[in-house]
Parts: sequence; C-alpha cells; structure tokens
Amino acid sequence: MSTTVPSPNNPIPPASNSRLAWGIDREAQGHPADQSGFYLLQEGLSAFVARAVLIEEAAVSLDLKYYIYNDDTSGRIITGLLLRAADRGVRVRLLVDDLGTRVVNPWVLTLNNHPNMEIRVFNPVEGRSGIRRGIEQALNFGRINHRMHNKLLVADGLAILTGGRNIADGYFSKSEVEFLDVDVMAIGAVVSDAADTFGKYWQSPVAVPVSELLTEPDEDHSLERLRELVEKYLQGERQSEFSDALKKSRLAEKLGGGHIPFEWGRATLLADPPEKATDHERVPVRKYPGYRLEKMIGECRQRLQISNPYLIPGNHGVRLFGRLQAQGVQVDILTNGLATNDVAAVHGAYSRYRKPLLQAGVRLWELRPMAEQKQRMHWFKGESRASLHAKTFVLDYNRGFVGSINLDSRSIIYNTEIGLLIENPTINRQLHELFQSWVAPDAAWRLGLDSRDHINWHADDENGGATVDTTDPETRLWHRLLARLLSRMPIESQI
Repeated sequence: MSTTVPSPNNPIPPASNSRLAWGIDREAQGHPADQSGFYLLQEGLSAFVARAVLIEEAAVSLDLKYYIYNDDTSGRIITGLLLRAADRGVRVRLLVDDLGTRVVNPWVLTLNNHPNMEIRVFNPVEGRSGIRRGIEQALNFGRINHRMHNKLLVADGLAILTGGRNIADGYFSKSEVEFLDVDVMAIGAVVSDAADTFGKYWQSPVAVPVSELLTEPDEDHSLERLRELVEKYLQGERQSEFSDALKKSRLAEKLGGGHIPFEWGRATLLADPPEKATDHERVPVRKYPGYRLEKMIGECRQRLQISNPYLIPGNHGVRLFGRLQAQGVQVDILTNGLATNDVAAVHGAYSRYRKPLLQAGVRLWELRPMAEQKQRMHWFKGESRASLHAKTFVLDYNRGFVGSINLDSRSIIYNTEIGLLIENPTINRQLHELFQSWVAPDAAWRLGLDSRDHINWHADDENGGATVDTTDPETRLWHRLLARLLSRMPIESQI
C-alpha cells in the first residue's frame, strides 16, 4: 500500500509537482525571494482545518513537533490523516515532548513501524508510568525540568504553521475549556529556517525513537488492523464539527489556486536550539528567543500590546514596561485572571506584579471565563469556559509576533520555544484588532487602582451596564486564599 521514501534523517527537497507547490508558486510570484507570506489563523476550528489541509495536500514530507499531542477527537483525526499521508508515500516525522505528551499507547509503536513514518520523544523519562517514572523525575530533575514547548508543522518544505496551539480539542474550540489562541501559516523564505530548526531537533541526541521506549506490539496491533480502525474512526467522525468544517472549507482549493490572502514582508524565526534543553548553560543567552524578543520590545516607540497567558514579568519586566511608558509608549497587556488561569501557582506569582504594573501606567486586562461564547456557539453546542493561551505581540504599527513564548522564567530560561517576528503593517493591524476584541468590556476585566491604591476590576454586566469588583471576579474564597498563599512561596524561577 505504501511507497518507501528516503531515510528519516536525510533532507528531502521541497515538493515541486503538486497542487500545493503550484499554488504557493503562484502566491510567491512578484515578491522578493527574501520575503515571506503570512496568513493568521485566529479561530480554533480554522486552525484545525489548516493543519488537516496541509497534511492532505502534502506530497513528499510532513514534519511536526508539539508539546501536547492528545489522543482525543482532533488528535485522532490528525493521526488518521498522517497515516493516510504515509500510505501514499509521504515521509512523516513526528516529535513530541515526553511530559506534555505521555507516549504509552501501543498503537504509537505500530505507527512508528510504518516504513514512511517515525515518531520520536524529546528528552524522555525512562519510566513510562508508575513509581519508576516518578523516581526518575525526582533523581533527574535538572534534565527533565527542560521541556520542548515548540509548536511547528512543516509541509513539503513549502509551508509552515506555528504559533501557540497544541494538538488537542481545547485549542480547536471543542472542550469544556476553550483556549483563545493564534497561529500563523507562512510560505516563502522563512520556511527553510523552520525546516532547518526541525532537523536540528530531530537529530538531537535526546530525540529518542519510540522503539527504544516501548515494547514491540503483539499481532493484535498490526499496521493493517490500525488502518482498519483509523478508517472506521474517520468514517464515524464524518458528522463531527471537525469533519464538517473540513468538508465545507475551501482552504485546499484556495491554496492550490494561489488565492489565500497572504501578507508579505520580512520574517525572523526565533527558535531556541535543542541544546538549551540538555546543556542550557552552554547556550549564550543572546540566542534565547525571549532575550531577543525583549530587545525588540525595548525598541518600541509608539505602542506595545501583549497577549500572554502566563505573565510573571519580575522586577526587570516592570522596569522595562515602566521605562517604555515614560518614553511615551502605551503598554497594554492581556493575561488570564484567577478565574481563567489553569495554573494556580502562576497566578499567585503574577498577582504580585499587578499593582506595580498599574502604578507604572500599564493598562492591564484579565480575560473573563465566558469571553468566547459567541464565537464558539457558531460551531459547537454547549458552553465552555475561555482561557487565554495566545502569545502575541503588537510592536508599534509595523511588526507583530506570534509564537509559543510565555512571559515567565520557565519559558524564557528552561523550555525551548519558537515564534515568528513578522514585519508587515497589515498583520500588525490584524493582531491589534484581535487584541481589541479580547479586551472589550464583555470579554475582559480592565484593572485599575482606586483612591486607596486598591485594585478594582471593571467590566460590563449581562445588560451592558458597568460593573466593578473589588476582589478577583468569579472566584471563590478558597481560590483567592490559595493564590495568595502561593504568591508568597519562593517558586517564581520554576514557573
């Protein structure tokens, strides 16, 4: 059924004779060779469709690396499409982080046994489960503490998709907790940089083949049996929101015809080297994407708008934002409130910096739990609670950043991250408009200080009237007590 392709370690030239290749060639006509095209994916279901379309359109190679790759509806559909791609001769390489994605399912090794598909685990814990895993985590904390937080898909060496989304239902609008996020599809010059970055991670000594971590599957876990199960599952999902959106989407047709509204400009891929996770003291700080992003933030002269789920600026960050405010740069920040943050320790650490940021003139918002209901109801039934997961930066009026970088020590110092700095005023405007929609009074609380220098939360109620809270809104007393307790613990450098 399958056609064998080159070794998983050897580079494959970009596809040239496919609908995707022809469409991207049309898109690139008339643009300088050193520029890239960008297309923002703001809505969760559209982001899922984009991944599915790139996988279905691929002719020679697919490279994916993700921190979280869940065995849920979206994950199973993506896996099914990857298997179909491998069956038609596409080389598929999948790299996942071991803490973000627990690789224990025996069917994973079956996939890995496909001649055109290989799966590797980044910086794995030797024990797959139970006591042995816990012991190794404790004994090797220095190594295991460094995780691959990257999100990247490279299709045929022609197009990439990167940003904040992992592979899991919550990132594509189907979950009890819906993550507000942003991805960017890019073509052109930046693709080769992303492909090179993936290659370095793939060949890192801590990118371990799953065949070295799992025992060989029995005859009940054959590749033929897996194909049967995958096809049966995909048939059963034909009426799901994901399959319906994919069926109705014209993205594949637009890509093949060169009709995607890509915005063109220069791009800089900011990516940690994989060595940061194995021997970070030998990696110069100037190579850290967080460090480089800080330098760009410091160059702002007009405005700075940040969406970030885990905001722990530290005294250094407060001084940086305060200095920009003093220079006439308006700094606006959206992050999660206690009601939408999924890590209590992070909120505890962040809460110490709210008042200093407000005193410095920073405009600060916290996302409300029901912020995304109107968009969600277009596709999915039932309610969800919103949580901010996007990591976007609007830099003046001509640059924007989309990536995986959180504004905390874990992201800056310990984890490996990736992101795209985009020099294009239209992308800048699109990110600005998205920021404005997320900080609207019915979507976020605006924080302020009263006459006694106490924090108040301002928003609109269900009838559009103004409302003010004097404690973290929509939280219980024990939530606030826990956050206050955690705020006093000396764990900021680890979160």
